[in-house]
Amino acid sequence: MKTYGIICEYNPFHNGHIYQIEETKKQTGATHIVAIMSGNYVQRGEPALMDKFKRAEIAVKNGVDLVIEMPVQYCLANAELFARCGVMLLGSLRCVEGISFGSESGSIDQLKECADAVMAVTTPENLKPLLEQGMPFPDAVHQLVTYKYGPLVGDVLNSPNNILAVEYLKSLKILGLMDKIQPFTVKREGAAHDGEEHSGNIASGEYIRRLIDDGEDFSAFVPKDTADAINEYDDKELLCWFENFERILMYRLRTISPQELATVPDVGQGLENRIFQAARMSGTLEQLLNAIKVKRYPMARIKRILLNTLFGIKSEDLKAPPMYGRILALNDRGTEILKMAGSLPEDKFSIPFSSSLKDFVDSNKENPRAMRSIGMTTVSSDIYTLGARNIRPSGMDFTAKIAYEKLEGFVSELPADLKTTAHAGTVEQVNKERAAEAAAKKAAKEAKKDDSAEESKEN
Repeated sequence: MKTYGIICEYNPFHNGHIYQIEETKKQTGATHIVAIMSGNYVQRGEPALMDKFKRAEIAVKNGVDLVIEMPVQYCLANAELFARCGVMLLGSLRCVEGISFGSESGSIDQLKECADAVMAVTTPENLKPLLEQGMPFPDAVHQLVTYKYGPLVGDVLNSPNNILAVEYLKSLKILGLMDKIQPFTVKREGAAHDGEEHSGNIASGEYIRRLIDDGEDFSAFVPKDTADAINEYDDKELLCWFENFERILMYRLRTISPQELATVPDVGQGLENRIFQAARMSGTLEQLLNAIKVKRYPMARIKRILLNTLFGIKSEDLKAPPMYGRILALNDRGTEILKMAGSLPEDKFSIPFSSSLKDFVDSNKENPRAMRSIGMTTVSSDIYTLGARNIRPSGMDFTAKIAYEKLEGFVSELPADLKTTAHAGTVEQVNKERAAEAAAKKAAKEAKKDDSAEESKEN
C-alpha cells in the first residue's frame, strides 16, 4: 500500500485530472490516492459549479480513492494558506507517503530551489518598501526572487501552477513533513491554467466552464461521469454561478460597517472603505467588482473577500489549523487508507476523520474554535443552495449521503462507522484518554451482561 495525496478543486473534474492521477500512479508506484478537495467554493473566489458531494463522487469514480473536504475558510484563502491547510490535512492522515501536483515546470529540483528562494526573501524588511509603493504581494515576491536569485529562478513564479507548487513545497518544509511526504510533480500538458485553448482532449477548467456557460459542447474534455452530472444539473437548473449571489452580496455589504469589513481576510490598507463605498454606489455585481478593483488587488482576491464577508469569516479564523477531516466520498481502497490512518500512533497533526458532520458537532460542543469552523461550513453550504436558478433546500451538510464506490475484487462492505479517531495532546494525555475510553467500553460491556442476567432470572 502506497498512498499519495492531491490537493484539488475538481471544478469540474476533467481529463487533465485523470492524466495527473494516472501519471502519479505510473511514475511513483502509488496504489492509493487521497484528494483534499475544496468544498462548495474555490480559491478563485467563486462557488463551485456543482456541489462538493457530487464532485467528490465523480472523483471516486475516476481514480481517486478517498476525498476529504478542505474547510471553507481555507478554500477562500490566499495560495499560501490554501496550500498549508491541504498539506496539514494530508499529514494528519499519517499514512500519506507523497503529494502530487501539476506544474508548468515539471522539475521538482527547480521548484524546490524557487521555494527556498521565496522563503529567504519574504521578510518584512524586504517586502515593506515594495508594498508601500502599492505593488501587489505576488509581484513584490517575484521581483525580490528575480533580483537576488536571477531570472531563471524568478521566472518559475510567472506560472500559476508553479506558484501553488512552490507553496506546497514551502508548507512541507515549514511543517517538517518533507522527509515524510515526498513531493512529485506532473508537468502540465496541453492547455494552460485558465487558458482559452485546448490540446487534444485536455482543456483547463476555466475553458470548460466557459463552454458550459455558453451552452457549447464540452464532452470531449471530461469523463462521462462529469458530462452526465453537468447535463443533469443543467437540466434541473442547479449549476451554481457567482453572479447569482448578486443581491445577497449587495445586501450583506450594505449592512456591514467598515470596521467589521476590516476583520475579513485579505482586507487591509483601507480596502474596507473602498468596499463600503462601492457597495453604496453600485447597482450591479459587475459595477461593484469594477469599483473595488485596482492593480494592487487581483479580481480573485476581491471575490474571496466578498464571499468571506458573506459567510462571516474573519482573519482570526485562519489562525486555527483544521481540527477534523470530513469525508465526502470513498471506495474500498479509501477504507484501507482510513483503517491505516486509524491504526497509526497519534502525533501533533492527528485529527479525527468522519463522514458525518454530526460526529464533529457532538464531540466538539465544548470547543468554540471547532464549533465555529463547523458553523462556517454549514452557513456557506446553505448559502450555496441560493446560487442556482432553482433554489435548493438547506441542510446539505447533514442530509447528503456520501458516495461509496465498490471495487471489483474487494469483499468488504461499507463500514457502518466511517471514521477514524485521533487524540490530540501529550503522550500522557493521549494515554489517559485511551485508558478512559477502554474503561468506559468495559463498563458498558459489563452492564450489558448484568442486564442480560437479570432478564434471564425474570424469565
